[in-house]
Amino acid sequence: MLRISKSEVFLLSLLREAIKYSKDPKLILPRLMKKAIVPFNYFFVKNIPLFHSSTFTQKQEKPILLFGAFGGRRYDDNSASLFEYMTENEPDYDCYWVIRKDSLDDERKIPYEQRIVYKDTIKGCLFARKAAAFIYTHGRYDITDFKKADTPNALNIMLDHGFTSLKKTTMDKLSTGELAAKDLLDWDLIVSGSEAEACIHNRQWCVPKEKIALAGLARYDRLDAIKKDVHADGRSILYMPTWREWNAKKISLAKTDFFTQIKSFLVDSALDDFLFERGITLYIYVHMWMREFFTEFRNNFSLKSTGILDQGADLQKVLAMSSLFITDYSSVAWDFLYLDRPVLFYQFDIEKYIEKTGAYIDMKKDLFGPAAYCPKEAAEWVKYFVENDYSAELFRQKMDAGKKYAFAYCDGNNCSRISGEIKKMLAGAKIPLIRTG
Repeated sequence: MLRISKSEVFLLSLLREAIKYSKDPKLILPRLMKKAIVPFNYFFVKNIPLFHSSTFTQKQEKPILLFGAFGGRRYDDNSASLFEYMTENEPDYDCYWVIRKDSLDDERKIPYEQRIVYKDTIKGCLFARKAAAFIYTHGRYDITDFKKADTPNALNIMLDHGFTSLKKTTMDKLSTGELAAKDLLDWDLIVSGSEAEACIHNRQWCVPKEKIALAGLARYDRLDAIKKDVHADGRSILYMPTWREWNAKKISLAKTDFFTQIKSFLVDSALDDFLFERGITLYIYVHMWMREFFTEFRNNFSLKSTGILDQGADLQKVLAMSSLFITDYSSVAWDFLYLDRPVLFYQFDIEKYIEKTGAYIDMKKDLFGPAAYCPKEAAEWVKYFVENDYSAELFRQKMDAGKKYAFAYCDGNNCSRISGEIKKMLAGAKIPLIRTG
């Protein structure tokens, strides 16, 4: 599997930030000041005795639960859905959402302003040291940069970003010499969406069975609620190309095969004209880890029938209004399958992907929609679905098999099940009851 060293990632991140801030110089000084003060915040809270005693006040003592996602960059995903559920239904816990002050301006707003904690601030570090649990989708860095040893009383609940199958996770070598999922030692509990995913977590990721909760993805509960009010009318198609790790060393995507293949798909195949004539808009949602290249997407693919969604778009609402979903390897394909709508897999670099990233299913046999390996083939499938009123019946058998594989529950109660598992763990854990406010 492709691996990029931490030093390479750091240098590339600096280079991309330099390019980004050179376009808007007034942001440079505030960013540098923030970068400089963050390490001191962590040091003070960890080492100065003044911060070791609680300075919070409230009549009733409750355990603090901290929720986060995307490295603190936005409010979304499984943890956001669970945060809302537990805030509204579990009054015995104080739930807070952790986010960066310079986070994206999302369409989906945090519904409880008094329950926002800013990541890396003095208050954010204090809450991290006092929390009973961290609940996240990507890693501890969603909430804090403290190491687990610095927060020994906090349980770590991994909700994961999406259903696991289309992309193999990064593996690390344990002290025993065994390979296991990266950050495995951080987790006290991981949530699985189905028996098949629980099997992947156990056998492939080496997560002990007692640390796996078969409860379903939290965000599917919100998707269930949204689809009752937001309906697809055949005028919207969503395209979500995913991040390629082998492009991580590039500071531009404009001249890559990745961009060339997308251009051929949308323009050279005459698909843009076809959709425009029928009043259909194809929306492109840029992956979070490609945010540095957002302007390049907008400059290259804002066509007659194609629009680039803002990075803070409410993805679940966009899914609900879309009649067809196009991707290559995104786990969001399972969300669209949950809606019982057709998915087209445009996998122009499938052989390279299998070699460098890999999947837990057979990409040539187990997909629940058609796979296209060249721009012309992908465009023809889009035209097929449009001309057949987005009927998925041609793939009904595979879609039903995919649902059985991925969804243990479709009852809108995933958050309730996950909450129950967390409460059981907290009841058996040594919880630092503190005064909160």
